[in-house]
Amino acid sequence: MIGIDKLIVEAYEMASSEQCEYTDKKKLHNERSRKWIAALHQQFVKQYSSETDVRVFSKGNKDNWHEFLLNELLFDISVCQVATVPSAKHHKELTYIKKALWQVESEFARNSRETMKDFSKLVTGSADNKLFVGSHVSDDKAFMDVLLPAAAVCSGTVYLALLPHPSTWDSIAKEKPFTWKFVNGLWFPVSGAAK
Repeated sequence: MIGIDKLIVEAYEMASSEQCEYTDKKKLHNERSRKWIAALHQQFVKQYSSETDVRVFSKGNKDNWHEFLLNELLFDISVCQVATVPSAKHHKELTYIKKALWQVESEFARNSRETMKDFSKLVTGSADNKLFVGSHVSDDKAFMDVLLPAAAVCSGTVYLALLPHPSTWDSIAKEKPFTWKFVNGLWFPVSGAAK
């Protein structure tokens, strides 16, 4: 698998390059957020394409409907290893989640209350890796520091990515996505020179 930072950059470039038909700011933001999740979903599918026992779940993708009768599995994106077991009566093959590999939450609100609400969902998960995606703000460090206590109680490896807010994706001078990893109580950059 390529590094999570490169995966995020590729998904961002894919999502931010797509045209949106909306001029209403709220509809435009929602559409771009949806495109972001779809692009990140596609990147995870690409990264795990050789592993036949891995499934990627997200709200807008129906690839797993036939096995699970759902699209989204608790998080904006879930990457899971699966296995099968015969059903009790007719011995039909039932697929179940064997292991959570990635759990992803994305919230582009520029306030720490909404961010903490979604970041806290990651605390409840059991994935080996957790990723929270938010927006760059005027003071990224202060914003990131708010998330430290919740990151400290997460199991697994925790990553944080900050992207340009969807309202700025048409800008010529786009900010770049940056990714950090939570290590020993602090955020350490895993991509580029952090702001």
